[in-house]
Amino acid sequence: MKKFVFSALMMLFGLGLYAQQAPAAAVSQKPAAVKTPDTPQQEAQKLVDMLTQNGTYSATQKKSIFEVALAAVKERKAIASLRTSNPSAFAQKEMDIFVKMSQKIKDIESQK
Repeated sequence: MKKFVFSALMMLFGLGLYAQQAPAAAVSQKPAAVKTPDTPQQEAQKLVDMLTQNGTYSATQKKSIFEVALAAVKERKAIASLRTSNPSAFAQKEMDIFVKMSQKIKDIESQK
């Protein structure tokens, strides 16, 4: 019974991998338009919009959150070269940036 369950799971896993492969017809099509990367300000604004969509924040709080998000985005872009050279260090530093940003945003929220 265990072998049957294991075999069934492996078949499903294999089918999932096979389903993710692009069909031959899709490969021959023209590539989609290349999207230009967002500026740090645009990324920070998207983050602020996402964070403040459910809450009621004052204009000064939104501005403060934007400044915190902008600093975090700039820090992430500064360590982007680590992504390929040292992925584990990149992940740790990115997590540190996220934790620091989250704490600052919580501090801003508590100033209501």
